[in-house]
Amino acid sequence: MMYAASVVVLFLGLIVFLNNRNHSAAATGPVVPGSPSQLQLNYGSAIPFPKQAASTARSFILGAVLRKDLATAWDESTGTVHGSLTRAQWLTGNIPVPPFPANAYGGIKYKIEHSREKSVLLLVSIGSIKADVRFQEFFIELAPKAGTWKVDYIGPRGTNPPVPSSR
Repeated sequence: MMYAASVVVLFLGLIVFLNNRNHSAAATGPVVPGSPSQLQLNYGSAIPFPKQAASTARSFILGAVLRKDLATAWDESTGTVHGSLTRAQWLTGNIPVPPFPANAYGGIKYKIEHSREKSVLLLVSIGSIKADVRFQEFFIELAPKAGTWKVDYIGPRGTNPPVPSSR
């Protein structure tokens, strides 16, 4: 008789517990970086991919990643990419951009991760024509500045792409 009463009390307790949980108290989670709502919030509406952004990305890769034209690469990037370097320091080639050997360069391909009013994010792959040089993949983010698109972030794939921030 005692066991039966215990089971009934336990069963009724579970029913009361389940019915009294406050479902409306479930907090909406934070906006996930990279989610459509985060992109809309920080980067604006989706836009057709700007051809000028692709041109800037290609030129920056040749100038900074291959170290062929550091002056142009400086002009095509923002202070976020420059870090604390002055233009003179940048032109020495000791820059915070991963290098790729120019003599192994086999061209680039890119995938558009997103194209928004305030940001274009590309996943770029540089091919290699030499067997001993491995291809490289990295993210490049471009932002509109003074009527043109400028490189605002570059980082190797395998690390996180830029987290949207309030701009």
